Amino acid sequence: MPYIANAAAFLIETAFDFLIGVFLVRAMLIAVNASFHDPICQFVYKLTNPAIAPVRGFLPRMGKIETASLAAAFALALIELALLAAVAGARHGTVGWLLAAIVTLASIAVWIVFFALLIRALLSFFTDERAHPNARVLAQLTEPLVSPLRRLVPPLAGLDFSFWIASIALILVRLLVIAPLADLAARL
Repeated sequence: MPYIANAAAFLIETAFDFLIGVFLVRAMLIAVNASFHDPICQFVYKLTNPAIAPVRGFLPRMGKIETASLAAAFALALIELALLAAVAGARHGTVGWLLAAIVTLASIAVWIVFFALLIRALLSFFTDERAHPNARVLAQLTEPLVSPLRRLVPPLAGLDFSFWIASIALILVRLLVIAPLADLAARL
């Protein structure tokens, strides 16, 4: 039976983490004013609009923060946690559930930015980010994190270490902030 429970947990996490990630990417794209006409944006908007359009009337944007996307991601995280608890037979308190959902969102957001940094760094070897629409979107998503680091450590001999430093910082956030919060949520 544990094999079936593990397989069920894997499928639940895979499906829900993908959906949560799409809603978080939508919120991030709106926060950085990404062009609606870029292919990544088109995919994300077309996938999420059926769920977001009816909710937007109740949860309007607050400046650059799209609350409807964040609320959808939070609701999906709670559903994911409930399904995983049902599979594992675990019980949590209300505060533990809410904190676990926030930790799930933070963890997925960190992974999204980490992989955006990695893909942007790899694409920089092959294409000009001003010419390729997907590279432009990746630049818009990652530049708020990379540009302050670039001021601290300017490129040396043509090599930009800001991506590497940002990646290390994101991994440290996962290890030193998200992991302890996940442990705390499991105890509550």
